[in-house]
Amino acid sequence: MKILYLDCFSGISGDMFLGALISLGVPKEKIEAVLQSLPIPPVKIVARKVSKQGIAAMKVTFEFDEAHEESRTYGDIREIVENSDLKANVKQASLDTFKVLATAESKIHGIEIEKVHFHEVGGIDTICDVVGAMAALDYLGIDRVYTSPLPLGRGEVVCAHGTLPNPAPATLELLTGFETFPLPYAVEFVTPTGAAILRSRAKPGETVLPYRLLNVGYGCGEYEIKGRPNVLRAILGETKETVSTDQVVILETDIDDETAEVIAHVSRELLERGALDVASHPIIMKKGRLGTRISVVSPLGIQEALADFLLSETTTLGVRMLPVFRKVLKREIAVISTSLGEAAVKIADLKNGEKRISPEYDACAKLAEIHHLPLRKVMDIVKREAEAQLLPGDKKE
Repeated sequence: MKILYLDCFSGISGDMFLGALISLGVPKEKIEAVLQSLPIPPVKIVARKVSKQGIAAMKVTFEFDEAHEESRTYGDIREIVENSDLKANVKQASLDTFKVLATAESKIHGIEIEKVHFHEVGGIDTICDVVGAMAALDYLGIDRVYTSPLPLGRGEVVCAHGTLPNPAPATLELLTGFETFPLPYAVEFVTPTGAAILRSRAKPGETVLPYRLLNVGYGCGEYEIKGRPNVLRAILGETKETVSTDQVVILETDIDDETAEVIAHVSRELLERGALDVASHPIIMKKGRLGTRISVVSPLGIQEALADFLLSETTTLGVRMLPVFRKVLKREIAVISTSLGEAAVKIADLKNGEKRISPEYDACAKLAEIHHLPLRKVMDIVKREAEAQLLPGDKKE
């Protein structure tokens, strides 16, 4: 599988990331074509090589009619992406990136996520940074993104909310769980857009796999930093491993005085807030009382927030937090056309080189309702037709 390792010795921003991917060989014309599918004014990408203290790096800017430039809400940007003709996986990756950014802003400012107003990151250039980056990752066929420790500057940043400490509060929220180190410069090394890309595509605590180095690209930012080239180094690699190891936190709590409705609501909310998985099962507690154990798999960095949610939304008085390592198969989501309509399937790569295809429940449930068919029959049809399309080398009865 293909991996991308980001050597962020001078930080990361949206334009640095896109510049590094173009430097790796993504044609800017391909990105321009993707951006034309967005319901925004026409955009032209200007990509040129510049020297940053002796390192040749790609500088990316966008040209468009600035009369259309404005700040937008999270809802505005989500509508732009959802109403585009982007590939399904590029569209979802872009939506994921803007959602994690909106979630961080929502927490910082204490407002509902739908009311989050993007100021500096609501412009056309930021939309192009994010969508262009997701399209570039898709073009390169990147399966996993890893990052080095991230530098944090000092001083202050000036934004629509006034003068704030550097790094910006939203940036720090997004970087929770990632390894960082301080630098004695009054520079915004990691921007909110760069942090959002990392939060949506990389995982805190994940160790890069051994890989064969394929290519190296450099993207640069605006700042000139004395004695330090302001570039992002992106390393393209390939590994035969289909199983990766990362660190997560298991949250557990036992409850004997909560309704099933509340537990179901809490489980849904935990997933919405970033939990990787949530399960509940009956247990026998002390004194022979029947109860329910809620188990949550949390990414590093948000375990405290998820634990606080459990404490506030249920009757529990305590939550156990257990750091563990897990092994994870490489997997991706694909949308296919079936005889019943479009459906999403999950494709997992097994260590023996085979692939395992599993229909996604939500898509199959929708098709079952439309065609008035049993869910199991729909899932069987989707699985069979997905295997025929995606595993052409296999013989299917």
